[in-house]
Amino acid sequence: GDTETAPDASGETDVIRFTDLSNHAWASDEINTLAADGIIKGTSATTFSPTANITRADFALLLVRAFKLSSDNTENFADVMVNDYYASELAIARNTGIVSGIGDNKFAPRNTITRQDMMVIVYRALSTDLVGEGIRALPLTNEVLPDYPDFATVAPYARDAVSALISAGLVNGKSGLVAPMDYTTRAEVAVLIKRILDYTNQKG
Repeated sequence: GDTETAPDASGETDVIRFTDLSNHAWASDEINTLAADGIIKGTSATTFSPTANITRADFALLLVRAFKLSSDNTENFADVMVNDYYASELAIARNTGIVSGIGDNKFAPRNTITRQDMMVIVYRALSTDLVGEGIRALPLTNEVLPDYPDFATVAPYARDAVSALISAGLVNGKSGLVAPMDYTTRAEVAVLIKRILDYTNQKG
């Protein structure tokens, strides 16, 4: 290749340098911090694909890494192959109870995740004692339903999660809506995970 024209790697550290974040200044600090901590990885050595929608497997994997969850039980979903890159983390997510799948012991790992399903997984992680000692728990009081015109479109199984995460300021509305069935980009997820880690590291 054109190695002569490559910029001088002065002061290079082990931190991955993603070259595709120029339009994502609002998320680049979070992405780089999580990458340095080994929580999030790129889609190649130099790319992060910030605009790509995140898959169900990748989101579960991120939370397992972020919260350093572990499980001795390696039993997995029927639609996860042993050599899938996310297999070990998904087994941990399944056996710690932060994900329950879509029925028939399936998880649809490669499908993109909806905002409401993402919130359910985060809510489960924060409302269990899985996430370690000294971590600030999520207040689970949901007396006040979020004042969003589309809150009624949130699936019943996700309402507590959506309500709690929005009330705690962990998830923002999207153009004034919950948008429960919308997908979430990898950049948005990095910001969310960093916000959750910052929140749980505060003493409640």
